[in-house]
Amino acid sequence: MNPPRWVRLFDGLTVAALLLGLFELFFGGFVLGTPPFDLQLRDPWGPLFVAGAAAAIRHAAHPNRPLHERIVHLLHVSSGGLAGVVGGAIGTRAAVLIVAYFAVLLVGTVRPGFQVSGDPLFNLPARYDAGWYADIAIDGYAFQGRFDRQQNLAFFPAFPMLMRVAGFVVGADGHGVSDERRDGRLLWGGTLLSILAFAWAATYVLRLATDAGGGERAFDAVALLSAYPFAVFFSAPYSESLFLLSSVAAFYYYRRGQWIASGAWGLVVGLTRPNGCFLSIALALLLLERVRASGWGRGLAASLAAAAAPGVGMLAYSAYVKHLTGAWFGWAHVQEAWGRSYGGADVVAGGVSWAANQGLIRVLAARPLDALNGAALVFVLAMAWPVWRRLGPAWAALIVVNVLPPLLAGGLMSMGRFTSTIFPVFIALAMVLPKRAMAPTLAVFATWRPLF
Repeated sequence: MNPPRWVRLFDGLTVAALLLGLFELFFGGFVLGTPPFDLQLRDPWGPLFVAGAAAAIRHAAHPNRPLHERIVHLLHVSSGGLAGVVGGAIGTRAAVLIVAYFAVLLVGTVRPGFQVSGDPLFNLPARYDAGWYADIAIDGYAFQGRFDRQQNLAFFPAFPMLMRVAGFVVGADGHGVSDERRDGRLLWGGTLLSILAFAWAATYVLRLATDAGGGERAFDAVALLSAYPFAVFFSAPYSESLFLLSSVAAFYYYRRGQWIASGAWGLVVGLTRPNGCFLSIALALLLLERVRASGWGRGLAASLAAAAAPGVGMLAYSAYVKHLTGAWFGWAHVQEAWGRSYGGADVVAGGVSWAANQGLIRVLAARPLDALNGAALVFVLAMAWPVWRRLGPAWAALIVVNVLPPLLAGGLMSMGRFTSTIFPVFIALAMVLPKRAMAPTLAVFATWRPLF
């Protein structure tokens, strides 16, 4: 039985004041607005006193169901017993960062990306595309008047905009913060955002696997996803975690007929990565399955709108790019500066011909990163049939729409990253993999880590 409303209000006040006080204690507070209408929150003791007073009054007047028991209950019962999944997801992400830090100290980096600090720990998230996301979070988008140069327009806005918020939370916008500290805090804010988004996504993967008939193997699906070699990107300030979260949440709510929630998450998918719009295809297949099973029924317009939401998100960003550059899909034109342009089947045929002429072993030795990306591609394609057989065509469509467009446009470039977010693969793998094979598979996954 829920406690009275006033008790819940005091509990909420206690938690909010405690979090605010801890934030001010560790990050120095913040200032909202501009003088003379600014709100300065720099003293942690005021909020901490409010938290203590609210907790004391609440527990003196209503000692039943104390706050800590309510929090534990919410974690273990209300959210479906997901506390262990969340803890495991966060733990695996932290482990990746710890291993990466000691690898930098002991081995160094061959291709360090960029540098914001001489401190290897503070500089740890400064890798490749993280710099583009940080640039958008700090200065927004810019167009140089031509499409043959690498520019931040190639990166969709959802993650860098949330990264800006995360940077604010960890003090990147604090008064008197140097550029180095600002950039480093922003990157670490993006890293924390990725870790939390992955933990949230793991709860949806568990629920979805359970709903799909995974039973006790649903936890194995999360473990396989967490240990996957290219899961390293879930510990970095990259868009993979947000893309996984929004796509699996949109899929989960669509299967349950919760159109508003599915549409909202689908919109985020379309604003996160270019291939996010293709989620609409899988959602449309889910709709066809529903229609075949029970007819059109009520809510057709809402279901169609929810299925279209990922495409709408992509078009919304395209409209902004059109305003900025004059080209509707300028973000696609800019990607040519990274070597991504549509080559069709010639891209695949060229790779096969090269391997045939040079020998597979020689090609693998000469292009180890391509070999890793190619192995990821072969793995998810091999899982297409088990996904179709165990889960259905809509789930299998997610494999096709996530790997085929980037394969035809850029070959094996970043293919491992694209495969890391295809959640049906890990749900189906957990279903077909013998229980005794779980530990060896996790060990192989966890020790076969590509560099990012």
